[in-house]
Amino acid sequence: MLAMRIASRVARTAIRARTPPALRSRTITTTAAVCTELGAPLTVRDDWTLAAPGPGEVLVETRAAGLNFAEVLQTKGLYQERLEPPFVPGNECSGTVEAVGAGVAHVKAGDAVIALPRGGAWARHCVVSGAAVAPLPKPPSSDAEWRQAASLAVAYGTADMALRRRARMSEGETVLITAAAGGVGLAAVELAAQAGCNVIAATGSPEKAEIALAAGAAAAVSYGDDPRAFREHVKELAPGGVDVAVDMVGGPHLEAIVRSMAFDGRCVVVGFASGDIPKVPANLLLVKNCSLVGLYWGAHAKARPDAFRESLGRVSKMWADGLINPRVGLALPLREANAAVAALAGRKSTGKVVLTMDD
Repeated sequence: MLAMRIASRVARTAIRARTPPALRSRTITTTAAVCTELGAPLTVRDDWTLAAPGPGEVLVETRAAGLNFAEVLQTKGLYQERLEPPFVPGNECSGTVEAVGAGVAHVKAGDAVIALPRGGAWARHCVVSGAAVAPLPKPPSSDAEWRQAASLAVAYGTADMALRRRARMSEGETVLITAAAGGVGLAAVELAAQAGCNVIAATGSPEKAEIALAAGAAAAVSYGDDPRAFREHVKELAPGGVDVAVDMVGGPHLEAIVRSMAFDGRCVVVGFASGDIPKVPANLLLVKNCSLVGLYWGAHAKARPDAFRESLGRVSKMWADGLINPRVGLALPLREANAAVAALAGRKSTGKVVLTMDD
């Protein structure tokens, strides 16, 4: 009994030693962009409270937070995982570890990390599962690098898993990427070009096409209003068909993409930025002998954690080694969160949109 009491006392002491005294048994007050009503503008509050990190959790002081289209849908109540207000959006950020809960050993206070909370990143602090926090191989040395780090996980992780795991991309193949000037799109262009593929970038304007070409695309095509004309343009660039397609747009152009697939082609559906979830005639898959698959990258953290960590580690190392260069197209302070959301929702941005914690 004495040995058990001593062991228990040692364990409690270890837990207290890993959590700063100021954080024990209390809440943390921080500034956050809060969705108080679905479909309404966000409210920036200075009195948002968080529970101190519990076992297996990490408290991160946010330096920059990335925006993704999924969060735009969440604030409108249109995402597949519906959240009830009030809540703080945001699924990725970069920052510094402020405290860790019991059982967290891979990061410590002061470490530079990227974090993937299930909501909560659009705030000066967030509490994240330790499994969703990864140390950065190279600590950022400037505000620009913190912003790049916040742009890394979702965009490049999604692109990496779409191309490598779902589409089984290989060198020399022709790869069509839609929304190619957006966060995931540019990442996919960069990764596919580095893999030795012939990349066709589909964009909504000549200006966005230039950005995709600069990232490594061999050619660019505009969506236009007519999916048939879009298909003809793709056919001119890829007479033998497209081996791999990654689509973030949806709408009527998805059928045109499937019709453009080569024999044994693989099309990966990642999102529906157009707001239109299309129906594709199943007979096309048979006639074209092609596959149409989906990718929900975030779900891999729970369903396929090894693949998730492998993907995240791969893109983090590529960034640290200077092999990829996340493009931050717009950075706004947290108090201008509504302007950042509007830029992303209106498809007026290129590259990644991020929130900074500047006043």
